[in-house]
Amino acid sequence: MFIFSIRTALLAVAVSASSLSSAAALSAQSELLCSPEGLMRLIPQFNANGKFTIPDPNTDLQRFLSAQQGLSNAIDMILAQENISQNPSDVGSLPSRPLVFASNWLSSEVGIQTDGTNLSSPEKGGKFGGYRVQSFLTGLTPVPLSQGSIYAIKQSKPTYPALVYPMPTSHPCVNRLVLGAYNTAGSWPTPTYALGKYQLDNNGLPMRDKPLVTYLIVNICLDLGKSAMIKKQSVLRPSAMIILALHWPCESSECANNGIGHQH
Repeated sequence: MFIFSIRTALLAVAVSASSLSSAAALSAQSELLCSPEGLMRLIPQFNANGKFTIPDPNTDLQRFLSAQQGLSNAIDMILAQENISQNPSDVGSLPSRPLVFASNWLSSEVGIQTDGTNLSSPEKGGKFGGYRVQSFLTGLTPVPLSQGSIYAIKQSKPTYPALVYPMPTSHPCVNRLVLGAYNTAGSWPTPTYALGKYQLDNNGLPMRDKPLVTYLIVNICLDLGKSAMIKKQSVLRPSAMIILALHWPCESSECANNGIGHQH
C-alpha cells in the first residue's frame, strides 16, 4: 500500500474570502471529509497503522473496492444531510467556491473494456488494477478565460486532451466533477467527487476563509467511444470502458509511479 504525504502546490484561483466563512457550520461527521485524518475515521479502509493509505487493488482488491464504494456512498449521504439541514437561499447566495487542484496526480484504479467482441484491460500488462500509476489528470491547469473555474489537462501530446469542471456543493470540502474528453466519448458520471482540505495557519488551525486544496478524487469513468483512423480520417468508433479510481496529488519525488494509468 502507498502512504502519501499531502503537500500540493497551490494554484491561483479567485475565491471570495466570505464564500467559506459565511457558509453554514458543518456537523462533526461532515467535517470528517475535510482532511485525510478525518477520512480515516469515516472510512477505516484508508487507515493503515494510523496513516492515511490508498489501497492497492493488485494486492487487496476487496479493500480497494470497499474504500472506493464506501467513500462514494458516504459522500452521497453526507451531502443529502447537509442539503436538508441548510437553507437553500443561503446556499444559493454563496459566491463560487471551487476547490484548488494541483498539477501532478497519481491514481489507483481498476477497469475493464470491450470492443463488442473481446474483453481486455486498459491497464499496463493486462492487469485488472493499476496501483500508484500516473493519472491522466497530470497537467491539470486552470483555464485563464474561466478565471480558475474550469481546468484543462495541459500536456504536450495532445496539448489539451480533456477539460474538468469542479462544481461546488452545499459542503465546502466537496466538489462534484464533470469531465469532457477531446478524443473519446468519455465522461465522469455520478458519483464522482473531489475532496478538499483547509489550509492551516502557523498554529495548525484551519483557515476557513481561504480556498480549500484538493487532496483526493473518487470517480467512476465511463467511456463509450475510442479514436480510430478510417480512410485517413480520425473518427470515433463504438467502444466501452468502465474505470473505478482514486486520484491524489503529488510533488517531485513523490510522483514516482508504476507506469501510466488509463488514458483519455
